[in-house]
Amino acid sequence: MVSMIIVVCILAFLIIYVFAAFLKAQYLTRKRPVEGLLEKRRGSPDYCPWEGISEEVKKYFILIEDPGFFQRRGTGLSPVIRRGLSCFVEKRKVIHGSTISQQLAKNLYLRFERSIFRKITEWFLCRKIERRLTKEEMFTFYLNIIYYGNNRYGISDASEYYFLKTPAELTANQAVFFACLIAAPNAADPVHYPDKFFSLKKRKLEKCFREGLISEKELRYFCSFPEDRPDPEFAPAFSRMDQAPAIRMVNECFGPFHQYETE
Repeated sequence: MVSMIIVVCILAFLIIYVFAAFLKAQYLTRKRPVEGLLEKRRGSPDYCPWEGISEEVKKYFILIEDPGFFQRRGTGLSPVIRRGLSCFVEKRKVIHGSTISQQLAKNLYLRFERSIFRKITEWFLCRKIERRLTKEEMFTFYLNIIYYGNNRYGISDASEYYFLKTPAELTANQAVFFACLIAAPNAADPVHYPDKFFSLKKRKLEKCFREGLISEKELRYFCSFPEDRPDPEFAPAFSRMDQAPAIRMVNECFGPFHQYETE
């Protein structure tokens, strides 16, 4: 009898816990609808539309960040919970963990602390975003708000800063550079910590190779730049070694909307 009461109490707590996360997601999306946030970002002069992004960027961002993005019909709950438990128990970041939908929801609405409640709230936000935006809109929005290190937000700003190019001109190697950089834009900042960045890039690419996402030839090619620092003549940002290292934000809610109160 006692064990039955305990089970019922646990189930009741879980139901209330999940329902509270649902209400949180409802409140956030009602307060700041994702369609309105997208339109606001589109109105910025540095916004880069889908057509302005090179095919290499589209290909390698998807391969490295979320291989099943365009095929998946929605974000499942079980991977979100597993990742939440992993972050909570292991206290470490998981390479190749979050989907693009999750990262978009996190950057738009949530703080970056690790908790199971935040991960469940994130899932409800993902479901809402996926119902209201197309895959192309989500991916383009994502590229235009994430943080690329050195106080650079969005693919246009980052392309200009690191390579003096537009997103449409980025090569495959530069696309891989950005897709790996966003995992740790401060801790593995390629301007100040090139060795750390190369180590991160190598781990992510080796994981992609093991999963059959890139060929051995691609792996060798993308890992053939040990310093990953292009000639300063073509990428002046890499010669600015006198700058102070980037300061990690307390909130870490990167992107054009980081000035808003999220939770």
